[in-house]
Amino acid sequence: MAASTRPLTLGEILDHTVQLYRRNFLLFVGIAAPPAAVMAAVTGAVFIFFSTQVAALTPKGQPAGQAPSEQAAMMIGLVGVAFLFIGLPLLLGAFALALSALNFAASQTSRGETTTIRGAYHFAFKHFWRYVGILFFQALLAWVAPYFVFTAIVIVGALLAALLSKSGAGEAFAPIFVVALIVLIVALIVVGAMIWVRFSLAFPAGVAEEKKAWPSMQRSGQLTQGSRWRIFVMFLMVWILSFVTSAALIIPVDIVVALSMKKSFVGGHTPTLYLTLMQVVNLGIGFLVRVFVMPIYAVALVLFYVDQRTRLEGYDIERLMDQAGWTAPPPVPPAVMIPPPPPGPDFGMPAVPPPPPMPPFNDAPMSGEPVGIASSETHAEAKQAEEPESALEVPAGAVELAAMEGASPKTGGVEGWAEGQEAR
Repeated sequence: MAASTRPLTLGEILDHTVQLYRRNFLLFVGIAAPPAAVMAAVTGAVFIFFSTQVAALTPKGQPAGQAPSEQAAMMIGLVGVAFLFIGLPLLLGAFALALSALNFAASQTSRGETTTIRGAYHFAFKHFWRYVGILFFQALLAWVAPYFVFTAIVIVGALLAALLSKSGAGEAFAPIFVVALIVLIVALIVVGAMIWVRFSLAFPAGVAEEKKAWPSMQRSGQLTQGSRWRIFVMFLMVWILSFVTSAALIIPVDIVVALSMKKSFVGGHTPTLYLTLMQVVNLGIGFLVRVFVMPIYAVALVLFYVDQRTRLEGYDIERLMDQAGWTAPPPVPPAVMIPPPPPGPDFGMPAVPPPPPMPPFNDAPMSGEPVGIASSETHAEAKQAEEPESALEVPAGAVELAAMEGASPKTGGVEGWAEGQEAR
């Protein structure tokens, strides 16, 4: 299915997304499965470890609320550090590869071309660090930086609250701090979403135009102008679809597992088996949801990228030329202006003086023979003197006949010949 070569509405983009996803279902699901599996394995290992260590925090035989054992606390800290420095980079690389492969597959299929799972990942591996950089910049600008700003504001607010509580005014300002905290949380979500939408087309731009990480981010900022609300609505719809699907599958399963193991909740300790089983079920459902929903997100972004280029740059004309087999002429290189050479002293040579001006022509002849070219009047007089001889021709033998009949040979010409005719 070839993408449309005209600007599309939000509804048409979503409709094209569903059609493209349905026609290439196995391709997109196959590309999305590996990163979803990596995420399930990494997060599952961490969560299962934490669930098994919950009971170990309080040694057996001690009531709840006592200080946790040092060994359990140390193990939890080591696992957290390992997840931060090993798990997160692994997840970053896996999802960067998957998103670039999905964008490549969506771009190919939207033009009516075919590709494979292997071909899509081969393209993604060629520029692995580029796509890791794009995902890193997106996460850093949209979520990490706002989160640190939010944390700093909360710490400052906590210090102010502590100072007010010492002065006895803490109870009066407590509601204000609660409202301010809620507003900050909402602002954090809104700002993060706006930044994410601004840079949402970085992956399609990096794949289609083969730009590096930061130029792809800048290109996304240009292409999303005028359509950020439409892209935000698409994000919201995909998130709602993912949340509703996950909730519809996880909640009933968790209820069934909890009811089947309610007898194990004794002594105030949460059973380790229950927590482990719940995490396994949740991870399995999360894996399925990511596999089926993540391609919708990637395909929709590719169609938004094509639509924005059509609106802003006339990309539809370029696509029609490609379909017709026409190629655009190469750009004409700019003319190179060669500067004039510097004066002679710069090269260590004396400067060449300019030639003297030509003397004006003089029509009057100088002493002796005329020098130079005659003036126009001299040429006219010479031509006028030659005209009578060339304009009238004397018949052959007229001079001899005139001499025989008494004409003067000195007169010659026409007059001598006429006088001879009269004397005859």
